[in-house]
Amino acid sequence: MYVLVLNGEVPLRKISLIYPGKCVTCGRWIPEGETAYWEKGRGVWHVDCYEARRETTHSWSGPARSQRAKPVVIAILVVVVVLAAGVAALPYFATNAAPPAQPAQTATSSFFQASVVPSTTELIPTTSQAAIVTTPTTQNVKWLPSTTKVIMWTDASKYVGQYVTVEGTIVFTKNSAGTIFLDFRMPYQGYFYAVIFSSASSSFHFSAVGFYLNKEVRITGNIQLYNGSPEIIVNSPSQIEVAYMGFNYP
Repeated sequence: MYVLVLNGEVPLRKISLIYPGKCVTCGRWIPEGETAYWEKGRGVWHVDCYEARRETTHSWSGPARSQRAKPVVIAILVVVVVLAAGVAALPYFATNAAPPAQPAQTATSSFFQASVVPSTTELIPTTSQAAIVTTPTTQNVKWLPSTTKVIMWTDASKYVGQYVTVEGTIVFTKNSAGTIFLDFRMPYQGYFYAVIFSSASSSFHFSAVGFYLNKEVRITGNIQLYNGSPEIIVNSPSQIEVAYMGFNYP
């Protein structure tokens, strides 16, 4: 047995086959015990097949190696062409590059400059344009913070003599000789209601009868008992908060 070095790669050996093998060149089977050329990872060759393709330098240049080399050469040529094209196109892209993106404007008009102060955002005009001011509202807040105990109107009779805030919905209103009644139930007898006497009517610059009807409210005051019904006497609109409206009145 002797060894031939194939272009400095894995050695090619001439051996006596222990097992039959198919010739890489001609595809015919080589029986066991017959002398053949063998290369690790590639296969075996008939001695005649190998000798017929061996060059005078004793280096392998068979079809398998040449076919495998062609794609590599083609790939290298493609890479070189692409790189050359890219370098040639650099001046074009340098002169036609898009301008850098400008930061988004915070206002739709050049008349305004934005400034932020605690709880208030103002767009202040640089000319005679009117200022646009946005401030927090109670639109998304049902109730403002209460400094008194809040109870439901159905529990008002349990707090007679106490200063509390009663919550509920006014279902009936009535103006009787200047005195306004705000009822949370009909019939109202035996249940909580609020009363606005005519002496306090000057504090209400709107129709309390129409405005409070069907409104969910909180009424703050001292609960007292009158003819078996708990009531709060209202002397000012500031005693009545409307859900999602606070103390905003028409």
